[in-house]
Amino acid sequence: MNRRLLRQTAGPIGVVVVALVCWAAAGWVADRMVRQEFLAALTTQRQMTRSVVDNMAEVIASDLAMSRAIPATMAETRVVQQALTEAAHYAASRDSTELARRKELQAVPQLAGVDGFLHDAQGFSGLDAIWLVNANGICVASSNAREKISYVGVDMSPRTYLNDTLLGAFSEAYGVGTASGEPGIFVAAPVYDEGLLVGAVVAKVGIARLRHWVTHPGTFVADSNGVIIMAHDSALEGHALPGSHIAEMNAVDRVNTYLRERFSTLGLQSAAQAAASEAPWVPNAEAARMVELPGRRAPALYEQRAGLNSGLSAHLVDPVNAWPELIANHRRDRLLIFLTLAGTAALGAVISVSWVRERRLHRATRDLAEQLQAANALLAAEARHDALTGALSRRYFLDLLRREIDAAYTAGKPLCMAIADLDYFKQINDRFGHPAGDRALQHFVETCRAELRADDAVGRLGGEEFGILLPATSLGTGLAVLDRLRQQVSKRICEELPEEAAMSVSIGVTELAASADQPERLMSRADLALYMAKAAGRDRCEAMTAEGVVPPRAAAPTW
Repeated sequence: MNRRLLRQTAGPIGVVVVALVCWAAAGWVADRMVRQEFLAALTTQRQMTRSVVDNMAEVIASDLAMSRAIPATMAETRVVQQALTEAAHYAASRDSTELARRKELQAVPQLAGVDGFLHDAQGFSGLDAIWLVNANGICVASSNAREKISYVGVDMSPRTYLNDTLLGAFSEAYGVGTASGEPGIFVAAPVYDEGLLVGAVVAKVGIARLRHWVTHPGTFVADSNGVIIMAHDSALEGHALPGSHIAEMNAVDRVNTYLRERFSTLGLQSAAQAAASEAPWVPNAEAARMVELPGRRAPALYEQRAGLNSGLSAHLVDPVNAWPELIANHRRDRLLIFLTLAGTAALGAVISVSWVRERRLHRATRDLAEQLQAANALLAAEARHDALTGALSRRYFLDLLRREIDAAYTAGKPLCMAIADLDYFKQINDRFGHPAGDRALQHFVETCRAELRADDAVGRLGGEEFGILLPATSLGTGLAVLDRLRQQVSKRICEELPEEAAMSVSIGVTELAASADQPERLMSRADLALYMAKAAGRDRCEAMTAEGVVPPRAAAPTW
């Protein structure tokens, strides 16, 4: 009786044990299979995510460099320096009012002319507003001086973005306009007159003009305090990043900068716990690197790039695209493997299907990786060189300029930077057609390669304007070399151009200051020297020292 009972119970228990073992084995095999799929998909998507953030950071850095160049250039002009020097006595007092100061300042004829100058500069620069602030923090001239909302007469000393500038440093910060209520990037450049700090040139770029930074889903931009100032998903704007500096700011500074006191923290947290409960097959290291947002079921990759030559940082929260499919695949695979283990015939069929699918996925992943590598190589080449002339692109030239400045200071060697502009280029285009204009640009670059050293660099800044870098070259030598280049541009025969299309070039050159020179100032001085060359009749070279002085021409050695 006992033996019969034992045999009756042993059968079902054995089936249960075998089923449990098969289920456990099926889970183990399914975990390994889906882990391979997950890692392959994650590697490809991470490469794409990094590429998106890198491109986003390059666009931000390039746009900010352009925005910095305008106030920095205006700070070097005499009309701005003289206006701030003459308005140095205006200051806020207990008895003065903003309206009274505005009426007094708008009654000054010289400042009215400066208002018009700023209005014209704002119109062609793409900025929202430009204004001048004297050393006492009073706005004395503005591009919107004649509008209903005017900055003239406003005491701007409490503005945080002016703190460093009124002490002599270039500053750049995000903020919300007190009068307009519109957010933007504020760029402030100090203005010196005969070595004395007399005020600042301030420019504002509205956030609406910069929305192209966040065109990719999941991207957003944060300022130096960790506040999200722009996002593809507008619901994220105004949130603070976890552990950001905004939590340490006092209420007054928050209101002065953002016109608000409280900020909700972005619910960005590690997805390790959620991944462990929903998908234990995810490697712990990969689970710890993923994040999740409230209300989003799929974990996401998170990439950021800080140090964009400003306080801004680029971010991307990119949900793992294959996550729902991987979860479904894992459940299906486990069931299929369990069924295959129950019968030898089903086992062979399922293993074959799984092997074929894995090979196809591996091949597709490899092909995608090769395509991505080729695309990245092509993008890198296009970003480095101008497609028409073969000269360096503007972005790469500006990056090279910064590196050469650092190298010159480290080695203690001189550095010359020049800006060249083809004379009457528009007439060549209009008279002989754009193909002739293109060939003229190519002829200039070919002449540069023939006359300059291999270490020298030529970059196309835009249109018919080129930048030239001469490392380890003094200003006198650089002027002589560039003057020789100018002569060769006219003398060299270009067979593809008509004989009537006479070519000439105007060049402005400057040298690196002894210390603490900036790329924007170097380009500004070279641009002023180019302006002098054009004003003097074109087809000539003009130089400007680091102090902004035109040196006497003297014979200098060339290469």
